[in-house]
Amino acid sequence: MGSKTGEEDPGETLTQHHQILAAVHAGNMEQAQASHVYSYTHGFTGFAAKLTQHQASQISKMPGVVSVFPNLKRRLHTTHSWDFMGLVGEETMEIPGFSTKNQVNVIVGFIDTGIWPESPSFSDANMPPVPSRWKGQCQSGEAFNASSCNRKLIGARYYFSGYEAEEEEAVNTVSFRSPRDSSGHGSHTTSTAAGRYVKNMNYKGLAAGGARGGAPMARIAVYKTCWDSGCYDVDLLAAFDDAIRDGVHILSLSLGPESPQGDYFNDAISVGSFHAATHGILVVASVGNEGNQGSATNLAPWMITVAASSTDRDFSSDIVLGDGTNFTGESLSLFKMNASARIISASEAFAGYFTPYQSSYCLESSLNRTKARGKVLVCQHVESSMESKLEKSVVVKEAGGVGMILVDEADKDVAIPFDIPAAIVGRGTGDQILAYVNRTRKPVSRIFPAKTILGSQPAPRVAAFSSKGPNALTPEILKPDVTAPGLNILAAWSPAVGKLQFNILSGTSMSCPHVTGIATLIKAVHPSWSPSAIKSAIMTTATTLDKQHKPIIVDSEGRRGNAFDYGSGFVNPVRVLDPGLVYDAHPRDYISFLCSIGYDMKSLHLITRDNSTCHETLFRTPSALNYPSITVPNLNDNFSVTRTVTNVGKPKSIYNAVVSSPIGINVTVVPNRLIFNHFGQKIKFSVNFKVAAAAAAAATSKGYAFGSLSWRNKKSQVTSPLVVRVAPSNMGLMR
Repeated sequence: MGSKTGEEDPGETLTQHHQILAAVHAGNMEQAQASHVYSYTHGFTGFAAKLTQHQASQISKMPGVVSVFPNLKRRLHTTHSWDFMGLVGEETMEIPGFSTKNQVNVIVGFIDTGIWPESPSFSDANMPPVPSRWKGQCQSGEAFNASSCNRKLIGARYYFSGYEAEEEEAVNTVSFRSPRDSSGHGSHTTSTAAGRYVKNMNYKGLAAGGARGGAPMARIAVYKTCWDSGCYDVDLLAAFDDAIRDGVHILSLSLGPESPQGDYFNDAISVGSFHAATHGILVVASVGNEGNQGSATNLAPWMITVAASSTDRDFSSDIVLGDGTNFTGESLSLFKMNASARIISASEAFAGYFTPYQSSYCLESSLNRTKARGKVLVCQHVESSMESKLEKSVVVKEAGGVGMILVDEADKDVAIPFDIPAAIVGRGTGDQILAYVNRTRKPVSRIFPAKTILGSQPAPRVAAFSSKGPNALTPEILKPDVTAPGLNILAAWSPAVGKLQFNILSGTSMSCPHVTGIATLIKAVHPSWSPSAIKSAIMTTATTLDKQHKPIIVDSEGRRGNAFDYGSGFVNPVRVLDPGLVYDAHPRDYISFLCSIGYDMKSLHLITRDNSTCHETLFRTPSALNYPSITVPNLNDNFSVTRTVTNVGKPKSIYNAVVSSPIGINVTVVPNRLIFNHFGQKIKFSVNFKVAAAAAAAATSKGYAFGSLSWRNKKSQVTSPLVVRVAPSNMGLMR
């Protein structure tokens, strides 16, 4: 019956509803009351009742009735990220027009913190025998033996030597000297990519419903290299080495170096993934959680690097102030405040040697218990680490606080399982709450337990914590490559941590396995495709628009995103199996790339262990690598980039070039029409960039400019981002 019109008396509303029902029960009030199920009197007006079709039709014609609809059964949704991206189904994850049943023959390796093999996400019910190509093993260890593996989890190993060599003291405290997961991270990433369908997955009742990974019938091999304090290079390299030999098809790494990343071959992940790529294994890695411009890591062109975005599901708590104002904040806290309590800025509760400014950040020991006891504290936050947010709720709790509002400028969208009733708000909301506190004689507030919100917009948004380009090592290679869901993702967990079977986490660690799952489905349908063809399909079918067809924005500043935030865009698993054209590259192309950035024969041999030389290669610049995105970081006047596309669509097809030029740059494509006559045919084209005289001064002083090149026909759209920066010497010059 529409939205609320004011403060109606619930008793009167109920009477009104009974009267409407009596009208379709021949005036019988007893029957009307018996048929009544619910009255809705808070957010909107309406009621639920048991009615015949005829009675429903009668009510629908009454004045003031907006709509009458049947009480349909809805399915609970959880690993909501896959539904959000358009992949539905429980075990099949089929993509219309294709069969992905062959995923049972695809083996996905995870280099992470291990696995909790008893989790229902890793059940092998109804799975066929292990593929014959598998050469790996199930390594026994503490609380883990050969029978811990099954037809789903077909291999598990752990690597300890590098950790042991570096952290002698920590070695004695390590839990599970085996592939068993003591931190939860590995189980979470593995189940996101390839977990089985689990009927009732939830986090303490939130986000309840069925959940599954992207490739639920694929095989899993686990390489535990990460321990309490991190993952050491020597252990990582041993894992890569074993994985290549064991027969994995895809490797997933939700880990990486700190930025700035070292040279490609001073970095174990770059080295290990180079060798994996030369053996035909696609490596998927996370871009990092540092959030600043130029902080992207896992920069090598032979891996696919993933940024993090939201879905349209949030977890939030209501914050109600004494004057009736209601705000929402992000939270996973299910703790309850039974009544409103006095609210103060944490700066008012400063203790001992701390200044009010320091105490406003709720640092350890900074709060005076007498001043904080029984109150809701408004704390400030600057760092991006999630642990420090959780710790602040512990500090407030220990000082006797009954609730916390955390004002966070950076990533307010990350929900945290606080130790007390608490929620995160952005700077604007924080200012409004503090203004209320400052102008009110006895300000009070109440924080409600977290709830699941579906349909939040805009979505997807790039998460504030997601590391961004440009590529600090080789600016000619755009990183990240794509973005995928990485905010508030529910997946399997290790009960060794908090006795939870499932948990909600945020990070590029969570977005990486989404792309791993998609890559697995592509491998299932196109087993002969090279790692770079799979990567190209994922990149060229991605979108830079959100669900409402508006440009994707970046939290929390709400600015319009660009290729440094999301690479080619947000992944679209429904389109990846039929990309039309792919940009393929082979190991020899990566050797040419290394020559173009200055590797000499000696260093090349150390890497390749073969007789490759730089004489055979024609790359003058790293821009010449046949990459699905094009970056020209130093445009002097004009510059040409050559690319080759391979037809993987209809044998006879024609594509036309559609260019959106970066501001201040003229872009031409030659030829601008590609005519294919057979499947597998390759066609070369060049993209020419020229500084536009009149626009040179205005447009390029801002640094990088962004555009795109799409090859289109009626069926396909193969899109590459164009990223250009005019060389500094050119700035402001008119020709």
